[in-house]
Order: sequence, then C-alpha cells, then structure tokens
Amino acid sequence: MQKVSTAYKQSMKESLRERAFIMVSFGLVNQELQAKARVGQGDFSPYSNVSNLFGEKTDDTIYATLEEDFTKVDGSMYFLPRNGGYYDTGLVSRQLVSDAWCEVIINFNTIATDFRGITILFGENYPIDFDIVSDTGYKVEFRDNDQAEFTTEEVFENTTQLRLVFYTMKNPQSRLRIYAIRFGYGLVYYNDSVMASSLESYVSPIGADIPQIDFSVTLKNYDKYFNVDNPQSAINYLETGQEMDIYYGYQLPNGGEVEWIKGQHLLCSEWEFDDYTATIRCQDVFRSMDTEYRRGLYSSTGKSFFDLAVEILRDAGVTKYYIDPRLKSLFSKNPIPRVQHKEALQIIANACRCVLTQSRDGIIQIKSNFNPLASITSNGEAPYSNVGNVLRGAKDEYATFSTNYTVVDGTMLFLPRGGGYTGNTGFVSKDQSDGEGKFTVNPTITVTQEAICMYYGVKFEFGQALPSGIIIRTFNNREQVDEYVVDEEITKSLVILHQFDDFDTMQVEFTGTAEPYSRIVLNYFAFGEVTEFTMTKRDMTSSPKAIKQELIKEVIVPCYSYQTGNREESLVHEEVDVTPGQVETYYVQDPCYGYRPLLDEVEDKAEVVEWGNYYVTLRFKVSGTYVLDVRGYRYKIVERYAVKTLNVRGKTVKWENPLISDMTVAQDLADWLGSYYKGGIEYEYDTRGNPEIDVNDIVYQENEFRENMKVTIYRARLNFNQTFSGRITARRVEG
Repeated sequence: MQKVSTAYKQSMKESLRERAFIMVSFGLVNQELQAKARVGQGDFSPYSNVSNLFGEKTDDTIYATLEEDFTKVDGSMYFLPRNGGYYDTGLVSRQLVSDAWCEVIINFNTIATDFRGITILFGENYPIDFDIVSDTGYKVEFRDNDQAEFTTEEVFENTTQLRLVFYTMKNPQSRLRIYAIRFGYGLVYYNDSVMASSLESYVSPIGADIPQIDFSVTLKNYDKYFNVDNPQSAINYLETGQEMDIYYGYQLPNGGEVEWIKGQHLLCSEWEFDDYTATIRCQDVFRSMDTEYRRGLYSSTGKSFFDLAVEILRDAGVTKYYIDPRLKSLFSKNPIPRVQHKEALQIIANACRCVLTQSRDGIIQIKSNFNPLASITSNGEAPYSNVGNVLRGAKDEYATFSTNYTVVDGTMLFLPRGGGYTGNTGFVSKDQSDGEGKFTVNPTITVTQEAICMYYGVKFEFGQALPSGIIIRTFNNREQVDEYVVDEEITKSLVILHQFDDFDTMQVEFTGTAEPYSRIVLNYFAFGEVTEFTMTKRDMTSSPKAIKQELIKEVIVPCYSYQTGNREESLVHEEVDVTPGQVETYYVQDPCYGYRPLLDEVEDKAEVVEWGNYYVTLRFKVSGTYVLDVRGYRYKIVERYAVKTLNVRGKTVKWENPLISDMTVAQDLADWLGSYYKGGIEYEYDTRGNPEIDVNDIVYQENEFRENMKVTIYRARLNFNQTFSGRITARRVEG
C-alpha cells in the first residue's frame, strides 16, 4: 500500500470522486551506445572519473574548489583529499574554460549509428555556449543555454564519434563539469494525450508462479508523430527494453493540488500504430530474465540462499535488487537446477517463505512473507500491565482516574483490591503524564526480532488514552538505522506507512499524552502485515464472486539429500571435429560430477577448464575427428517428507522445491503453505480503482457475515479512461 494523504483517503471513499490524472514518461535511449560509449583522452583534472558518465549518476558529489561563485559552505561539498582516493565526481576539466576551451571526445565503439537526442547533466554551473560535432562533420551550435540538465532532440546520423567543444560557462571563471550523459531524450504524456491505459499486476503469495506486470497505453496519433514512415517519428528510435515510468494523480477536494503516486517502472516490449492512435505495451523486468541458469553446484557444507540469489542476479546482469537479510542464515546444499534465471529466483523465494516481486521503482525484491518471532519489553509498566500481550492483542482495560479515560459502557474492569489482575491487559506505562501531558522519562517499548527484516508500515491500537507524539527508532546489530517522528494524526487505530530498512530491533518512544495526567495504553502493535484500508461495498462496482477451492487434506514437502554415485558412466558421447585450443561446453540433464574427458578412449587429449553439476567446459589439445566420451558420476537423490495436515479429507498437495535439503526448512515451508491453503476462498470483483493498492497487500474486505475479514490481493488491474476503474482478485486470510 502506497502512502497517501488523509485528504486523498477521505475523498477516494466519497460517492463522487474528484478528477483523475495520468502521466506516462519514457526515454528514447539508444541502449547500445549507452553501454559501449567511452570518453577519449582529454585535459581533465586528476580527480575526474570519466568511466561512469554513461551510467545512472547524480550531481550530489562535488569537490570544493576556488572558482567563481562555486564553493558552498553548507556541508554539501567535499574537501579534496591530500593523498588521492577521490569520490566519483564525474568529468571535471583541468583548466578554467575561460582560460582554455574544453574539448570532450566520445567514442561510440560501434558501427556507424543513427540516434536522436542527447541529454547531458551539467549541474548548477552549466555551459552557456558550446558545439556538438559528429565525425561526419555535422555541427550543432548551442548558444545561451540555461539548462543544468541539457536536452536536445537533434538527430545524429551515421555517427561513430562526437566532439563537444565548450566556450563559455554560466560562472565565467570556472571549470566544466559533466556528471552524466544519455543518448536520447524523454517523452512525457498527460491526460490530453492518453486515450486509455491498463495496468495489470500479479504476484503469488507463496511463489507458485513468476510475478507478472503488464501495461498498455493508447496515445493520440493525430499529428502522425508515431508513424514509422514519418522521418521525425519517435517510433523510429523506440527500442525493446526502453524504460517507462507511469504515475497516477488525483485532484484533492475543493480545487486542491494533484497528489501523484508512482505507478510502475516498466520496460517497453512492443508497439503498434495507425493514423489515429499509437499503443505501447510494457512489461516487468522478469520477462527479460528468460536465459537459462546452468551454474548450479552441490555444496556439502551448504551455501546461504542469500549468496545463491546474488549469484543468479549477477549472472543475469542485474545490479539493483533487495534480498531479505534473513536469507543469510538459511542454507541449501543442493544445486540450483537448469532453469531460467527468473525461475531460479522464484525457487529461492519459495524455499525461504518469501515473496518475489518488482517494486514500483523497478527493483527486484525477495522479501519475507511472514513475520519472524519477536519479543517485547518496556522501560517501566503499571502493576496490572502485560507488555507481552501487545504483539498478540490485549482485550481488557482497567478503569482509572486518568483524564477523560474511563468509560461506563461495561467494557472496562475495576481494579481488584488485593491484586490478582487479569492477564489480558496490554502495555500500560508505569508513569503518568503531568498537567501538560509530558513525562519525566518517556515510556518506551522495544521489540526485538529473531531475524533481520525490512517492513513497510507499523500498526498501533491504543486504549482509551492516546499519546500526543511518537518517535520510532530502528537498530541493526545495535547500530541505529532509522528515526521516524510520526507526523500523522494519532488515532485509536493508527497505521503508519513508512519504509523501515533492515533492522532487528525497533524502539517506540511515546513523548506525551493527548490528555494531561494520563498513561500510555497500548493494546496491540504489529509491523509487516498491517492495514487500515477497507474495501467496502461502495468501493466495488460489482458483486464479489466467491470461489471455494478444493479442500486440501495435507501438504507434503520433500527434503532432498544428494548422495555420491558408486559407478562411473558415460555422460556425453558424440563425434567431434576439434582443433588445439578449441573450447566447448556440454550440458547434462541430471546433476553430475567428476567429469573425465576421453577422445577415442584416450585421456590427456582434452582437459576440464570449468564445470558445474549441469555442465562441463573442455579445452581440446589435439586436431582431428574423434569420438568424445565424457565420463563421470551422477548424484543419487534420496527424499524425506515434511507433512502439514489440514483436514481429514481432501486433496494432497506435494510441493516439490529442489533446493530443500534440511528437514527444518522443509517443515517450516509445509506449515507456511498450510496456512495459505487453509484459507481456500477467493474473491473476484470490479472496483472504482485505487492506484495506492499493491499486489500482496492485505486489506479488510467488507462482508456481511465476517467482521474485519482480511484478504490478500494477489491480482489487480487498474484502468484509466479519464477516470479510474479496476478489478481485484483476493484470497481470504485465515486467523
């Protein structure tokens, strides 16, 4: 669930909504140039770094130097180190541009290429007058530039090199600085250009399938801008894999500002057009991870699932990701099977009871889909307080003489004269606030988890007394990670949506009470699966269709043990024509080891240079035609079973995950799957559309027979046609 304002929440629930907006932006970036371009030799300062100009770079790392109107003393700049070890500050000219024109040569390292547009991030002190000259002699003169991030739509044809010549800077007595260069330019479209769009997202809460996101947008094409025969058409420079960002907006009531929500960051996959419309389709990052991972290797000592996931992501060329640190303490001995990279990540996520997703920023995430065990303590509580109940939910409150606290509707208990308090109270602070609602020592609770996790949101349920202020601090291995001062309106049931990065300890400090002479009364606290959103009948535009799934009797999870083989056998047998130094890789279906290559049944004519349980790479030492016979051993696999019984009758689900090599992990997985299958009821219905909802969100769903019924949304569609509409598929959460 994305964080939105209170005004947004209230207005979206009204019978008549305000105006909806959309913004679609994508850059026509030449991916090959971006990957292969390099800056040639030039007169640059010693602390320049020209190797990273074509990656994602900002202008927030700057060294203070003696230049005209340049150095700041607000802590935003760095001092140059005496002995090197410079930060990445991008390209910086050695001389002042006023003393000598600066020339930057960019070599594309490709065949002659056509591209449209170039974007250069100069920063605050940008050049005013400069030229861009291609190796074909095509020259573009730019004068009186006023852009810190310069963009042009000029088309450069048949180009292998660009030469940039800079003459004048905004601050004349200063150096040239370039932080990033992008070959292409951005297109942005709003309501007036977008005819319709659809965003459909799916994620399996138990990792049964690969996550999937599909987006399509139909744009007006009345000016033929997208026609492929138009020489000025953007379609000629659109490539598969171009990045697209989608934002949704909603106008707040009474003519208020538009509140924007990031929709998704996706990759263009295909497009089509006619004389009136252009339709562009995009998809998630997983769709491009369809190459096979073949480096699976058995480890007798075990390898952490965290390390396995990192190996897969790096092999797939993914550099930005988030992996739950809990995976560092979970291990598998078994090799990853020969599957696509995305399937390998799915297997890991499932084995560790995680959900595999793509964030709205396009970052791959593997996050725990359950809350680890936790304990809670306080710095002082009343005699009748039970702070340990806070994580489970307290049910009782004692009437006291705190200001405006006691209610006489029969829900509160009298304090017994001789002790013997009920064990169902929550946390009640030892100290009472003063006449201004302040404490001498602020009441504090501390929650400690058995594993490090990241959460997006916490939930409080207070008693009849409310705090006036809350500070949340998180710690990882005793080092502070975050401090968040709650600025939301504090209500009896309070959900705070804020990303708390990896932590093992959370400390909640209450800085005062809303009423004087009061205590802090906290009945429930949770992080992770928190929600305040209720999908009411008013939010639905169709009657929910309930689907009762087949009853599950039990869930069986095999645990696989690999045992060495006792018989060498032929794994690869074929005729080959080879030359000395030739390198070839051969793949096998079953996990094997101990490879021994023979040519015409003779050893030493080929050698193993690299191997895994599913492949072997050979280097040949001879020339000619031979019969290659690669001999080796196959692992024998023994199964044991972890069982979770759910019902006395029904279907048995055998959940096979090849990475499960430990019975404890197998039993945890069986219990987790059992909790999922125990629900067994799904709902489908149309809605008025809510851009703030994410798949895998847990929300309340209005139901006339079950109060506060929780469901997990695992499939969501959001349509835009000048207004929002949508469709939800959700599964009931038991308990």
